[in-house]
Amino acid sequence: MKKIVELLLSAAMILGMTACSTTTEPKETADVGSTDKVIKVATSGDYLGFTVYDETTKEWSGFEIDMWNEIADRIGYEVEFVQEDVASAFGDLEIGKVDTVAKQISITPAREEKYDFTQPYFFSPYSLMVKGDNEDIKTWSDMEGKTIGLADGSAMNEFIAQLDPDNKVNKTTYESFASIPQEVVLGRVDAMPYAYLLIPYLLEEHPDWDLKAVDTEHPIYIEVNGYPFARTDRGQELLKLVDEALTEIIADGTHKELSEKWFNYDVMQTEMAKEYQAQ
Repeated sequence: MKKIVELLLSAAMILGMTACSTTTEPKETADVGSTDKVIKVATSGDYLGFTVYDETTKEWSGFEIDMWNEIADRIGYEVEFVQEDVASAFGDLEIGKVDTVAKQISITPAREEKYDFTQPYFFSPYSLMVKGDNEDIKTWSDMEGKTIGLADGSAMNEFIAQLDPDNKVNKTTYESFASIPQEVVLGRVDAMPYAYLLIPYLLEEHPDWDLKAVDTEHPIYIEVNGYPFARTDRGQELLKLVDEALTEIIADGTHKELSEKWFNYDVMQTEMAKEYQAQ
């Protein structure tokens, strides 16, 4: 009998220890309030001035990178950059693999149907970029019958569709935005939309490329950029945190410092930014 009692007590102790270890084990969760405070930002790493990934040093640089390091610091999160093109990034945003996308992302009607955006943090005029010896294309009206290079998943597709409702301009779509300038150089397409303030970065990287922007006084469109978030509980909580951080960054002059660091001017003081803010 004594041996039976001892066996029963031993069994009870083992069960008790098992129950304790089960109830105290922390559960992993993807909620914003969890201990795993990492925000995943999809970005291409191939857009000069904004987001660049150096394969040799394994380091990120650019305006978007500096902005997100600052945002993450202010909201108490670590930032993890996920390198992928825009089309893949939006696909991953939809299924929750990343939290947002950072590559001068335009706020467009089509995107606003699916995502909620932060306040604008950048305003960028786009012009046509053509070969340096191209004298046939001086304005958008000269593009009829010509071929324009576009990037898959980019907002430029929406803007160009609005500019060309009768489909008089031929379109060639590429998987990577970064590959299109060389296609212009090689004459495979006649032009591409490009943020003309970034052309100096492009030519510094590729001094043998003879490229130029045309009719910069009359941009073919102006991008208003924000950070998109999914319409999920996590997405909405992160949106609120990031938007509050952006308000602080703009108000305290940090945005101005980063803008001047990368582009030599304060983008929030441009006419297009002031016009937007006055609406």
